[in-house]
Amino acid sequence: MKTTLLLVLVACAFATNTALFDRIEQSDLGRTLLNTIAIQMTTGEPLERIFQTLYDLEDRYIADQKEDDANNQAFQQVCDADLAGLNQELANLEQRNTELQAVLDDLVPIRDQKIGQKKAKELQKAELQKVIDETTAKRQEQADDFEAQRQEYTFVSSVLAEARRLFTDNLQAPSFLQKGEEKVHVTPQIMAQVASHMSQGAHKASTMKHVRTFGKAIKLLANLANRTQQFANQELTGRVIKLIDDLQNQLSQAFDLARKAEDDRARAFQAYIGLLNKDMNKYNSSIANLTAEIQSLQDRIDATTASQNDVLQRIQAKTQQRDDRRGECQEAAYDYQQRRAARDKDRQTVSDLIGILNTNMRDLKEYIALRIAAGDKDLE
Repeated sequence: MKTTLLLVLVACAFATNTALFDRIEQSDLGRTLLNTIAIQMTTGEPLERIFQTLYDLEDRYIADQKEDDANNQAFQQVCDADLAGLNQELANLEQRNTELQAVLDDLVPIRDQKIGQKKAKELQKAELQKVIDETTAKRQEQADDFEAQRQEYTFVSSVLAEARRLFTDNLQAPSFLQKGEEKVHVTPQIMAQVASHMSQGAHKASTMKHVRTFGKAIKLLANLANRTQQFANQELTGRVIKLIDDLQNQLSQAFDLARKAEDDRARAFQAYIGLLNKDMNKYNSSIANLTAEIQSLQDRIDATTASQNDVLQRIQAKTQQRDDRRGECQEAAYDYQQRRAARDKDRQTVSDLIGILNTNMRDLKEYIALRIAAGDKDLE
């Protein structure tokens, strides 16, 4: 019974070691080492040399791993320093961008407010210009009207002056014509000529704007002269001449009043337009100042915006640089983990073989014998 149990245990142990051998052979290193050990054992290689080879290989893995650990640690420290520096640069750039945006947040509303003020001033200026234009146009109409009035008064005065000249140039000697009670005498023909002249003047004056009343008076004088020519006596002639002189005086007085009114309008216009021009100068000055302020603000906004765009481009470039560097560091860490895992696996394979040589030499020999019996070409 004990013998049977021992055989079972031995069989189980061999089966376990066989599974270990199969696992070792799954790796290229493990199969190569098993083949090398098998060949060395079949050729009578001393077992001490086989152990030494495995120990040396295990020591090399340990040394390589230590070197790789040190190199990886140094590389990751550089990575950490680089990423910390890049993150700090990004933080500084973000802070600068925040500062520049704060400047823009201050400047843009002020500029917009100034633009609104300028537009309001321009509207007020336009309204004032409209008043100035209307006032100037009205004044020009007044001046033109007065000029027309002056010409009309001049015409009426010339009609009266010509009528009186006809009397004075055609007096029959020894009589002479003067204002007052002097006796005068003209021929019926001269009286008819005066009547015709004044009748024509009265007709033209009736079509004018400012002297229609005087035109009616001249018409009455023409009618009176026309009736007087039938008698051509001194009394009627004197009355006609006196009426002409009186009408001339009234015309002169009326024109003096019209000139005074025109002078008053001119002075009032000059005073009023002076005030309007002062207001216009104030608007022009305000608009010019606002324009300069707006341009100054716009220049600052443009410069700040340009600086911000530069900062944003640097942030973008710096972010890409950081991400690229982080990728390099992560890739290096991944490669390190892969090397370490592969090295640990190979080292474990060597350690398993050393353990087998120390504790299960019989099973290893039987495993090699089975492979040879099975015709394994690697062991020939």
